[in-house]
Amino acid sequence: MQKSFVDLLRSNIEYLVLIGLAFTSLISTVVTGAFAAFYFVIITVYLAIHIAVKIVLRMLRKRFPSFFKTKAFWRVGFPTQITTFILTLIAIGLLGFKKEFGLTLQNTNEGLWLFLSLGLPFAILYSVGAFFFLRKSQNGNMLSLDFLKNPTDRKGTVVYTFTMPGVGEEILYRGFIQGYFSANITGSILLGSFPLMYSTIIASTIFILVHFYTMGETVAETLTQLPGRIVITLILGITFQLTGSLIFPIITHNVFDGFLVLSGIQATKN
Repeated sequence: MQKSFVDLLRSNIEYLVLIGLAFTSLISTVVTGAFAAFYFVIITVYLAIHIAVKIVLRMLRKRFPSFFKTKAFWRVGFPTQITTFILTLIAIGLLGFKKEFGLTLQNTNEGLWLFLSLGLPFAILYSVGAFFFLRKSQNGNMLSLDFLKNPTDRKGTVVYTFTMPGVGEEILYRGFIQGYFSANITGSILLGSFPLMYSTIIASTIFILVHFYTMGETVAETLTQLPGRIVITLILGITFQLTGSLIFPIITHNVFDGFLVLSGIQATKN
């Protein structure tokens, strides 16, 4: 029973997040008395991107079946991130390229400091932990990493993770979702003397929920990884909040994922 529930949750996690957003919009409307239309803008854009990615991947699989014959995620990753980037950019353009979306290069000194003091050290620390976690999980229920033993897929995965995940995901989750929430929701909670914006909290929560079961792990393995995923998500969200630019969240995201892949490569070696 538990396995079937987890499989159902894993395959429908994006839709459950959208239902949660719709429910949150309903509660917000009832409490404030004002229709929270911006929730449904985010739901519409996210759903459109999700459907478009599936259509693009289906077309590519029919056109190039041999290219997608392995489980190497970089083969679906490139078209997924490119599609996400293009459609999110179109949505941002239709909404007027507001400054909240972070399509600018500013506060580079602060962004570099955040990357060197938070992003990079945590990426290294997490990748070391991931090495032992993945090594132990190779005989468990984790997604098979055997494709990393193939030279072509190993190189493709390294190139992909160090260049692409942050491009598509950061413009969607930080730029569009966090930026759009920050333009419509004010307020923050204090972490000591640091004000963590509601927009950062909401976008980070969505990002964490969508990334449940990304490695095909069990519930126990998901809970084990959850603290680390929360930390890196907050680092990305806070970096965007403080700099107002997507450049350093993108860099941090790519470095984080790239180091994880290097850990995976080491973990699959005999």
